Amino acid sequence: MAFGWQKTKGEPVMKCGLCKAAMEEKSVTYTEDINQGVIIVRHVPASVCTECGNVWYTGTVAAQLEKLIDTFVSLAGSEVSIIDFTKSVA
Repeated sequence: MAFGWQKTKGEPVMKCGLCKAAMEEKSVTYTEDINQGVIIVRHVPASVCTECGNVWYTGTVAAQLEKLIDTFVSLAGSEVSIIDFTKSVA
C-alpha cells in the first residue's frame, strides 16, 4: 500500500507513503507530456503531503484522468490543451 491511515484524536488521517507526514485534500494541476504536446488539467482533487509535497490520486480520479487524457489526445489540435477537471467529468 502506498499510504495508510492513522487515527489521531478519533479522526483517521492519511499518511504519506514516502515520508509518513500527514496528507491534506487539495485541488491540484495535473500535466501530461504527450508526443503531440502538453495537456494541462486544472482543479484535480488529490491528497497532497504536507511535508514532501507528493501528490496521490484516488483510483476513481486516476481513471477519470486517464479517460480525459485519452479523449483529448485524439481531439487535440494544438500543442497545449488546458482542461478543467471539474467541468469535464461532471
